[in-house]
Amino acid sequence: MWILSSTVSLALPSIISANVLGSWGDRFGRKLPLVLPSVGGLLSALVYIWMSLCNLSGPVWPILVASGISGIFGGFVSCIMAVTSYVSSISSQHSRTARVTVLEAMTFIGGTIGPFAGGGLLSVSSHAAVFGCIFIFHLIVIAYVLLFVREVVGTETDSSYCSCFHIRDSITTCFRSRDGCKRANLMCFLACCLIIMTIIAGELDITYLYTKDEPLKWNYQTYSYYFGFKYALASLVLIFATPALNYFLIPDHIICLVGIVSKAVGFVVLGFSTTNTMMFIVPVVSMFSSFCVPSLRSLLSKQVETCELGKMYAFVACVENICTLLGSLVFNSLYPITRTFQKGLIFHFAAVLHIVPFIIMWWTFLSNESAAYTNLNQGG
Repeated sequence: MWILSSTVSLALPSIISANVLGSWGDRFGRKLPLVLPSVGGLLSALVYIWMSLCNLSGPVWPILVASGISGIFGGFVSCIMAVTSYVSSISSQHSRTARVTVLEAMTFIGGTIGPFAGGGLLSVSSHAAVFGCIFIFHLIVIAYVLLFVREVVGTETDSSYCSCFHIRDSITTCFRSRDGCKRANLMCFLACCLIIMTIIAGELDITYLYTKDEPLKWNYQTYSYYFGFKYALASLVLIFATPALNYFLIPDHIICLVGIVSKAVGFVVLGFSTTNTMMFIVPVVSMFSSFCVPSLRSLLSKQVETCELGKMYAFVACVENICTLLGSLVFNSLYPITRTFQKGLIFHFAAVLHIVPFIIMWWTFLSNESAAYTNLNQGG
């Protein structure tokens, strides 16, 4: 319950701040949205350091303060929004998929290094030392952005630095009329994001519980090895497969479809896993699942103007926050029910859910190919 409360404390403020930061980046420049999430992370790390040094046996509620502070400054999803907006705004449409994919790979590399480094440091030091390192890393990020990252100047110079219009702009950007099928495509891709990100959030919540249960009975150390192996494999696939996909001009739709199929197959195997060997096969069969999110981000960016990237990605960040809450609610509610008669049924349910984004992506791919063929004939 404390973990769920912490998630809510982080996600709810992030919904507002992500919209403000996304619109701000489009109007005035993209440096501030890059810096503020780390400012929030720095302040929340101070709270955790205080708890580690002075309050380790005291009340738990200060973690809600730390999460709330991080959420007010944008949180992790605003960080993703800011860096994706920045990379998208300085890249061409041809190179954007490759750049966003490599950017996504950094998340997986961080997910690989973080648990091992944090666990190793904790084994030889204390919680305060771990959070102290997090504090230092946030300082490094802030200094790097301020000193070395080139500013991308916004499109407007009015004085509405803090206004509800920022939130309104983020919402209207994703729903206003556009040429061709761009608005319909935008809605379809957002629906895919909603489903896929909800499943990802639910998976993160229940996989550890599943591995702790019979017959696996894993401890946290074994789970951390599994988690690290999964993220390491996903990052390697993203880094080494992206240049080939970019060279052969593979469409974003096809890349996403491959990712959806790989992810669904991985869930099927996970649901039947009763041994360590089967569990460690799951990251192998699902290694292409890491293509889903970066290809969707790239497709979304190609439906809007460059000056709208921040607002569009801010709305995606809000969707991601909602998915975090929705995934936690749905999967944590269903797993205690399904585990009584079939422990892996929840993962098979997740696999079936992937049919919806698969159909949407296939339909948009065929529609876009048909429209391109018609335009080519008319041009001829």
